[in-house]
This record gives sequence, C-alpha cells and structure tokens, in this order.
Amino acid sequence: MIFKLFNYLKNNNIPFFISNGYKEIVSIVNTESDIDIVLKKEHFKKIEKILIEFCEITDIKMVQVLNHDLWAKNIFLFNPKDAKYLNLDLYGELSRKDILFFPEKETFNTIQFYKDIPILSTEKEFISYLIKKLDKNEVSEKNFKYLHSLYVKEPLLCDKTLEIFFPQKYKIISDGFRKNNFNLLNKSKKKLVLDFSSLKKINITKVISNGLRIIKRIFYPTGINIAFLGSDGSGKSTIIDNILKNRFPFRRKDYFHLKPLIIKESPSKKEIISDPHKHPSYSQIKSYLKLLYFIYQYNMGWIKNISPLKIKSSLVIFDRYFDDILIDTKRYRYGGGLTIVKIARLFIPKPELYFILTADAKVIYERKQEVEFSELERQISAYRALGDNKQYFNIDVNRTPEEITEEITTIIMEKMNERY
Repeated sequence: MIFKLFNYLKNNNIPFFISNGYKEIVSIVNTESDIDIVLKKEHFKKIEKILIEFCEITDIKMVQVLNHDLWAKNIFLFNPKDAKYLNLDLYGELSRKDILFFPEKETFNTIQFYKDIPILSTEKEFISYLIKKLDKNEVSEKNFKYLHSLYVKEPLLCDKTLEIFFPQKYKIISDGFRKNNFNLLNKSKKKLVLDFSSLKKINITKVISNGLRIIKRIFYPTGINIAFLGSDGSGKSTIIDNILKNRFPFRRKDYFHLKPLIIKESPSKKEIISDPHKHPSYSQIKSYLKLLYFIYQYNMGWIKNISPLKIKSSLVIFDRYFDDILIDTKRYRYGGGLTIVKIARLFIPKPELYFILTADAKVIYERKQEVEFSELERQISAYRALGDNKQYFNIDVNRTPEEITEEITTIIMEKMNERY
C-alpha cells in the first residue's frame, strides 16, 4: 500500500518526504508501524480529500483520522483484501513542543533520496530525530547508534544545528557523538529537554486551534462501541480475547460485561455462571423495577464511562448487552412481559455494532450444556432473528477464531469508513 501511495503523491505533484524510518519501509515493508510523512502546508490542509481520492482508485478505505495537533494527524487506511492497515503519521511542519525546526522552503529545497524515497537532509534528520527521542524519553543505545551514524556524515552541520536548538547544552551532545559515548548523552537527558523547551513561545493561533480541535473531538468522537451477543458456548470470550489482542486503529481498547459500569481486564477474568437458570424469576412488579434500574445504570454508565472513552478514541467492547433480556429472560430472572422489555430498550443507549455469534445448536451444545438442548435451539433462533446486516450482524462461529476475527474486523472498518 505504501508504495502505491508514494507513486500517487508523486504523480499528482504533491511534494513529501519521510522524516525517519525509511530504511525499515524498504527492507521490511512493515506498513503496520507508523510511517512519518511530512507535506507542505497547502497539501496537509486537504490531506483527507487527497487520501480519499487515493482510496477510491485503490479500493482501500479510510477508517480513522486522529488530529494530534494543528499540523499533525494520524490517519489509518484499511485494505479489505488482506485486512491490513496503513498507519500514517502526517505533518504539515517539522516541529516539537510548538518549536519549528526549519522553514518549509528550506526543508523541501534540501531533500535527499534513499532508494527513490524522499528524505530529510542528514543534519535535519539528525536534529529532528534526536529531539523527538529526547522528548519521548526514548534515547536508547540503539537510537544513539543510529543518530551517531547520521552525525559522522555531517559533523559540522550537525554541530551548527545543535547550537541553535540547545543553546546552553549543545556541547554535551556534540561531545557525546564525537566520542561515540552514549552515557554522556543519556545522563543529561532532562537538562537537554529543558534547554530545548526554553525556546518555546506562546502561539495564540495554535492555542485556539487546539481548543477547537478538542471541542470537535467531543462532538465527533473517534472511538466506537461494539457488543457481542450469543448463547453460552458460542465463543464470545474467545473472539473478544482475539479482538483485544489484535491491532486496531484506536488509541485504546476497553472491555465491559453486560453493563457500562466497570472496565474489566478481559473475558477470562469475568465471573463464570455454570447454571444461568438456577434461580426463579422475580415477580412482575420486581421485574419492572429491575428494568427501571437497568435504564438508570445504562444511561449513567454511558455518560460516565462510554462517552469519555469514545472521545479518547477507544474501541469499547461489550460482552453481552441489554438485548440479551429479550432472548433469555430466565438468565436475568425477569418475570414480566416482553413488550415492556422492548419499550425499556428504547431508552437504552446502543452500541454502533452488534455481533451475534451463532452456529448449529448441536455444535454449541457439545461445548457447553448449561441449558436444555431445546432451549438452546430456541435461543439461537431468537438471536439470529435480531440480525439485520446493518447494525446487528450474524456471525457464523463454526470457523477458526482467526477467520471470525477477520470478518468482524472488516465490518468494524466498513462502519468506520462511513464517517469519511
């Protein structure tokens, strides 16, 4: 995908360069790792439109746009054919902590090439990579070795650049690289970050823009909520575990069981109920009071937990949801009428997607025999009836977990693509 994008940008006269990691792109072709691409501001401003046009001609889908800063975006593209992502960190300027490294014209006029990939000139890559690693506290011996390889190519230019961005402490860095001594740099990391940060000036335009960006995130959150429904033995825990382990274009993943109240670690930590129909149903009055309490819990939990998580770009996963009461009233000891449940359901906030895990009743019965076979058949039939291929998707679990996870992933990405 990445080389198709490079060619598209070149063919459409859109200048760009890779700020670091270009060797890995060529040797490993690992596009699941983030790829740092810097564009001119005129093109950065319309990058989403540019990428949508690229997606249309390549049958790839834009599935996530995370606005980190005024001139920084993280955009994920998804290829349905192989279920892989293209993770793009896009920038309209080279900067850190609102400190601009180099003017746009100077940067693009000094571009070099690595195997036909446009890259920064040596001293510019050196300083931008050094500052990035110092700021993120990621100056490892491996990173130092790479920085040293850049420094020895252009020591004089690197020293001049160091003096600009580390006016008080640049000699420490210069000595560290001239002597190839990692410890000289490593023990002074905090002082170097403070020295660089002293160059920062308040930018009112950026302050206002970032404020507007946060407001936009509140009204247009970048997370998504999904729920898994299905009878006991349908494999919900296995599939959810796979989803939690797999890579997705979200900043985090959060797991809830049934209600949006307490974040849990994983399905394996939830309480196992061996006999869900053990207890008798409540009276009608108590059942209706329970529904009212459910409405309160779901709405308060949504406001307190789910909405903030969506703003934080979380993939929120529910193992079971309120809809289960319609299918299996005995599990929830509900003794009232189903019509009342359907009315109560109207007041329950809903995930964007539901995945209904079903298979032949005999297959599921062999896995778990927690209810009578006839009851299991009824439940499976009732669960399947919820499917509409719009919000509720029937998923055949008589396959490998990997195949099931890939289908679910594709559906989630299709839903995410609708935003763009």
